[in-house]
Amino acid sequence: MTSTNPFDTRYEEEVPSYEESVASPPSLTNTSEISKRPLPQSSPALPLPLQLSNTRTSRIESILSTYVDPLLLSQGSSGIYKTTFILIPSSVSSLQDAVSNAYTTPQEPQVVGFPSDEVVKVVRLKGEENAMEFWRQRAVVAELESSMKARLVASGHRLHETLLAADGTTMSQTITTEEELAAPAPAAPVKAKPKMSLWGRAKAKYMLPPTDDEIEDRGLGWRAANQHPPAQDAPGKVPTGLVKVSILWKEVCLRIANEMGLYESKRGPGLCLSVEVGT
Repeated sequence: MTSTNPFDTRYEEEVPSYEESVASPPSLTNTSEISKRPLPQSSPALPLPLQLSNTRTSRIESILSTYVDPLLLSQGSSGIYKTTFILIPSSVSSLQDAVSNAYTTPQEPQVVGFPSDEVVKVVRLKGEENAMEFWRQRAVVAELESSMKARLVASGHRLHETLLAADGTTMSQTITTEEELAAPAPAAPVKAKPKMSLWGRAKAKYMLPPTDDEIEDRGLGWRAANQHPPAQDAPGKVPTGLVKVSILWKEVCLRIANEMGLYESKRGPGLCLSVEVGT
């Protein structure tokens, strides 16, 4: 029966039959039904060691390209044979810049504790990715050194390597190709101690110590430098035409200007990367 009220509008829907309700798929309006739907297949994640290796390599390459390479180019144009880069992690607050204001301009820090003839560049790293927790890892320090050496070899430089033998002596090695750099370092030969005869051992046992009457001629002042010139193969000296790369953690002392313009001595850890060209 139809209603006579014009304002009472009703829409009558037909009830589906049993066959239609069974054939039609259910609507996914219930939360439990939605949760049962299969999740889309995502690309598999990289193994953790590979992720760490990629992250380490990308950060090191960024630091070398941004800071070290431009300074090395200026080193050659300035005629400087040795430069030390002090990389200061972002979390070492004691060695960061002083807070500047509208009346003062932050001045360059003064490095204390390095030879006067050595050029030192302070590089303050920025961002959480360059915190101390990352740079103090041995794998990071080792790859920083190997990446720096690989860049030099790729650009035509010859590297000077020093190997330490089991008896404490050192030997030198020259690296000219990337294959030699990637190859493991050869073991330094161990010098065999000369055998001493029975008579020699008895003589050494009962030999009297040297007396004070023996005078040793020592060159003093300007004579010392003339009598004993530095040898080309002296320990620690880089041969002419070769490049030596060294890296180590060191406690760095900087004189940093505060808000009043006065210098204060600040100490903290820094990663020292040295590049020296033999003369």
